[in-house]
Amino acid sequence: MNKTSKKISEEEFNAQLRAERARSNPGMVMTKPPLGPGKSLEEMLKDQAQNEILATTPIITEEKHPALQASYANGKKLQMIDIDLIDPNPLAPREVYTAEMILSRSEALRTQGQHDPIHVIPNPEQNGRYIICDGWTRVQACREHKVLEKLLAEIHENLNLEESAWFGYQQNEERQQHCDLDRAMFYEKLINAGETAVSVAYKARVSASQMSFYRSFTKLPADVLEIVKEFPEKFSATVAYQIHKLVAKCGVRKGVNLALRFANEDHTQAWLINQVQLLIGPSSSKTITRTTKQIRYSNGMYRQKGELFELNISVLPEQKEEFAASLERLLLTVAIETPQIDLEESKKPK
Repeated sequence: MNKTSKKISEEEFNAQLRAERARSNPGMVMTKPPLGPGKSLEEMLKDQAQNEILATTPIITEEKHPALQASYANGKKLQMIDIDLIDPNPLAPREVYTAEMILSRSEALRTQGQHDPIHVIPNPEQNGRYIICDGWTRVQACREHKVLEKLLAEIHENLNLEESAWFGYQQNEERQQHCDLDRAMFYEKLINAGETAVSVAYKARVSASQMSFYRSFTKLPADVLEIVKEFPEKFSATVAYQIHKLVAKCGVRKGVNLALRFANEDHTQAWLINQVQLLIGPSSSKTITRTTKQIRYSNGMYRQKGELFELNISVLPEQKEEFAASLERLLLTVAIETPQIDLEESKKPK
């Protein structure tokens, strides 16, 4: 009898305990009595605590798009981004993307996965979209070869478009993946966007004479430029300058023919420079230059000899800066700088 009374007392106690906990946590409802061997009070409390943890822990499902939630690591904003939400950078530092390059990157992503995040900035014109800073090859590889639907990206919210382009340029330069055509087109995009050639040369750590060589790419005829794009690694800025010089003197046809020979045959840069001199030299050496115009002033002299122009004139101190600026702007329309060894530039870290 005592045993039965004790058993009833324990059941009543357990029922009261469950009722009390149900009142303090209305979300927990016992729908049927526990089955199996009886449990001690300590075990029941432990089970209850486990149930509460499971009940209050949110379950992340596909519909909530957890990949679009950003996280922070070492001050960096990281996020999985759908590749269809990533736009190209209009100031992109890379010009040449070959099918082989994109295929190779897609195979690496497929077999090894993504090692490092790509870099993006928020698209200021379209909320929820992004502009690439660095990693466009990986984005194209995923799109064209259906490798990954999302890529891990570091979001740079403090960079504008120009700064994002320079960021990508520096990333690529550290990996030594730019060809001279890439660099030349990147510099020209920045100049067209409002930067001066001097500013671009300073940021890129190239001399003024080197910058003039890079700018020769944009002066090449379309037929020559197509050849350069097909063989970008062969055409350095020096080669582009030499072919531009040949085209200016001898016409597009000779420039195309020489570019094709250089691209398809195993010739050195020195060979090409020599060929340009041979093609230009004979016609210019036979030309007899005569003075066609000469004007003397009280403070100097101006003379024209065929294609050569000479100016020797003194300017008042208060007019010196304005005159120099105007003359330099005029010279930029025709002048082509020659390569020089810049000792100061060579001391700068690359």
